[in-house]
Amino acid sequence: METKNSNNLERRTFHRIENNIFIFANLSTPTNKLSMAVTGVFKAFTKNIGAGGLMFETERNIIEKDNKLEMEIYQPLKSDKTIVYSMSVLANVIWTKKIEKEHFENGENKYQVGVEFLEIREQDRQRIIKYVNGCIGEA
Repeated sequence: METKNSNNLERRTFHRIENNIFIFANLSTPTNKLSMAVTGVFKAFTKNIGAGGLMFETERNIIEKDNKLEMEIYQPLKSDKTIVYSMSVLANVIWTKKIEKEHFENGENKYQVGVEFLEIREQDRQRIIKYVNGCIGEA
């Protein structure tokens, strides 16, 4: 669970690490920006991850605060990423932010999205904790 205190500093229940982990996501909450031409299914890489949630970047502007995302996370079991475990979670979008940049290349990510896990199996949460702790221990 993630919270912010009155000084707007982030405080998290779980540690996060910067890491590129592959995810598939399905926008399960319709938005005003979603149209027939744009699908709600997309792929991305995390920028950071912890047992309470993650942040990823995307080029799509279809995700809004409080949307629900059905996510398939391809979580490594070891820091060398030789073994990967697939886990399904339901997440809530806590925030979205446009990346500040003058010029974007075609296909370059333009938005950051922070999510909190709503539904995750406890054994999957423990796998993330073990992975994060293992990566922190190697740093």
